[in-house]
Amino acid sequence: MLTFAAEGNGQGKLELNGYSEPVAYELVVAREDDDNTRQVRIRLNAPRDWLLKQGFSGEAVLVRNNGARIAVKREGGLNVEDAISVTLEGYDDSHVGATDLAEAYPELSTANRH
Repeated sequence: MLTFAAEGNGQGKLELNGYSEPVAYELVVAREDDDNTRQVRIRLNAPRDWLLKQGFSGEAVLVRNNGARIAVKREGGLNVEDAISVTLEGYDDSHVGATDLAEAYPELSTANRH
């Protein structure tokens, strides 16, 4: 079972088909009860019209300030009837330990790490 471990915010850019748009994103870390595995959920809101103009087909790439690239997705497609701000999410489970996680995601609040 996953439990909350930490959260944070950052600034980056969303890349799609050769174009980019500045975005803010939030991170939420969950850890397995065995405390050995952590997963980071990345969530951001992107402008619907910008996504449509760039030919969004369900996936884009978030580029964090440190250059790390994370795929972010939206299930179910996108059209002009959708909300003007669209939520995209991605997941990263490549950092197992708390130290690895802290190095990979300095934007996580140290006060909220467990």
